[in-house]
Amino acid sequence: MKKIIHIITGLGSGGAQHMLYKLIKYSDKTRFYHEVISLMDEGVYGCKINALGVKVHCLNINRSTGNIIFPLLKARHIAKKFDIVSTWLYHADIFGFIIAKVLLRKKLIWNIRHSNLDKNANKPTTLKIVRLNSFLSRAVNLITYNSNRALENHLGIGYSAQNAVVIPNGFELDKFQFNMEDRLRVREKLKLGEVKTIITVGRWDVQKDYYTLLKALNEVRKKTTSFKMIMVGANLDYANDELVALIEKYNLKDNIILLGIHNNIPALLAAADIYVSSSLGESFSNAIGEAMACELPCIVTDVGDSKLIVEDTGKVVNAGDYISMAEAMLTYLNANPLFRNFAGRQRIKKEFEISKIAAKFEGYFDSLI
Repeated sequence: MKKIIHIITGLGSGGAQHMLYKLIKYSDKTRFYHEVISLMDEGVYGCKINALGVKVHCLNINRSTGNIIFPLLKARHIAKKFDIVSTWLYHADIFGFIIAKVLLRKKLIWNIRHSNLDKNANKPTTLKIVRLNSFLSRAVNLITYNSNRALENHLGIGYSAQNAVVIPNGFELDKFQFNMEDRLRVREKLKLGEVKTIITVGRWDVQKDYYTLLKALNEVRKKTTSFKMIMVGANLDYANDELVALIEKYNLKDNIILLGIHNNIPALLAAADIYVSSSLGESFSNAIGEAMACELPCIVTDVGDSKLIVEDTGKVVNAGDYISMAEAMLTYLNANPLFRNFAGRQRIKKEFEISKIAAKFEGYFDSLI
């Protein structure tokens, strides 16, 4: 049996954590054995990964003290019995490099899930680590990128091209699918009635560009007040003073529902009629793929591989173009009362079903050992 130890910066809510969880969940347990090291705590996904029967080690590195000697020694001891060290997120990449290449001479895989390297959209410390990692990348056995745009941008700053592959995110089609009972139940609970409903899923972050989204909704409101906008994700709630101020600025209080973190995203997607992603930067969006799997027509910005994901099953606008975004929303708001995007689900099923994606990872595990 081949043994893979995954090292990740943290196990909070995020796309990398979600994909790691799905990869382990759908991995062939008769051929591959997995464990996970979190540089921080168990976050949201630690318990979920534990529930799969997979051991999670938390190093609880304290950012304020910056002491990593003991965590490095502990991680080295854990990783000794594994064939491959697989890292997720930039801080874990450099940490895993020290473990795999300096201390243990193990095979190393970096998994990169980020595409926007613009200095205005990233912390200076993050970009410094990215530049350092670009020099180290030549000694990494394999670097997987979850989008073509991520690959292009990292090659552009010096990452090695010889050991690079693109493996997109995968989606659980049995979990993400349209359900009429969920739709009726959620719409009754949220008092949506027959009003057309737009939804977006993601955390409060500059990369998500909710400023443009609210400007677009303001344009929509000038044409019709008969719509609702559901916003789901970390800090998309009424405790977020900046978000609430934007809602009040554009007089959208009666149109927007802030739900914050929610544990049943498929039901919310079933209740909605339109999905919108307003991001300035994405690599390969989990949220877009999940919305398509639930048969929602999607409006996305042309960032990362979002255009490639939706192809001709949705609408693509330029990042920051709130006028075009509003026009796209109005087009779908004026469509039939229950327009479901069957073509979108079929595209996800054909290209991005999770078992197929997990098998691609496993093929590379085999080739490295």
